[in-house]
Amino acid sequence: MKINITRLKTVPKEHTSEFELCYYGQDDAEITAWANNHKLASYKSGDFTNIKIPKGTILSELFNAREKYGYLDGFSPNISKHLHIGHFSNLVLAKAFQSLGIANKNVSILGDTLTGEVSKEEALKCLLEYCQLYGLKLDEINFASEIVLGENIMADGTGEYEGTKIFDIEGDKVVGIKSSGQTSYFYQDVALAQKLNSSTLYLTGKEQTNHFGLIKKLFPNTHHIGLGLVKAEGKKMSSSVGNVIFMKDLIEQFGEEFHTPELIYNVFAGFILKSAPSVDKKINLDHIANPKNSAGLYISYTMARLHSAGMSFEIRSEIVPSFEIEMAYLKSKETLSPHFLFAEVGEVCKKVNGLYLTHIIKGNEANQGLFKPLLSDILWGCKKLGLFPVSKV
Repeated sequence: MKINITRLKTVPKEHTSEFELCYYGQDDAEITAWANNHKLASYKSGDFTNIKIPKGTILSELFNAREKYGYLDGFSPNISKHLHIGHFSNLVLAKAFQSLGIANKNVSILGDTLTGEVSKEEALKCLLEYCQLYGLKLDEINFASEIVLGENIMADGTGEYEGTKIFDIEGDKVVGIKSSGQTSYFYQDVALAQKLNSSTLYLTGKEQTNHFGLIKKLFPNTHHIGLGLVKAEGKKMSSSVGNVIFMKDLIEQFGEEFHTPELIYNVFAGFILKSAPSVDKKINLDHIANPKNSAGLYISYTMARLHSAGMSFEIRSEIVPSFEIEMAYLKSKETLSPHFLFAEVGEVCKKVNGLYLTHIIKGNEANQGLFKPLLSDILWGCKKLGLFPVSKV
């Protein structure tokens, strides 16, 4: 018998000396049956029921595993424009979801139907270079101008839609082919859903929630996470008002201080992964490069600190992470939110830096043994988040 991991809440660390789980509310028959089935001791504490999970328990045997999506569409920019930090954010989230194992394959549909400021060839070359540099694997790339419906499910438009082809979805009319003969974004996404014919998770802006809600009525296997805006100085970025921060410019600016692509990525990714995907992100370039305010830099700094003290980054594949890290990983997978695991990796880094003040590592095998499981947790968590191991800051 297994349950959904979100039914349980971790006991605050300051209230327990061993790893426990708890949940709010009155007695719950399912939780009680689950605990009894696995012979887990439990006790009431006010409105909580605390459930002890012994060390060595295989957590995957206790909780339902989220079924993988067939496809993830997390990075599908319009390649008629230069990439900006909003696109960089999408790349980070797509890689994190890829690393968490959310879907079997990554798919992309690139917008190329508009005349823009950059050629299709140049934009595609740049996009693929970024994907290769930062480790985002795109299993299938489609172009908006080339994708077509295999089965026509449109009707001729009438009235205000005269001259167009429309989708009529339970009374909602959406233009699929414009009077100019050009296909709409809706047509392109419907054609992709029809082509994939599989459960697909889309990561796009929250403003497209209704868009994908309508597509879901046509293809129930469609799922969507509305991403928060990436803002500069608290405002939505827009080329029309001149406050867009281009990805290339950001990387060049970061490169002046952080001299490797891996560290640049970690610093920016930390800003994106520290909160849930749906939360707006406010960019402050003065703070993002400060370890006290930059979670990605802090995690990278901790790894580099351990490496400089003589700790090896070679972690065997059979190493099992701590309960806390694995619980956060399972919760991130179930809730489709990497920030739970990212936060727990940050907690491990706090432990490391606290111990570092009183324990000499270099040349001290006993103290290295104390730090090894912590470093293992950091490296394991970073790998599952798509972050890079960093040996120098």
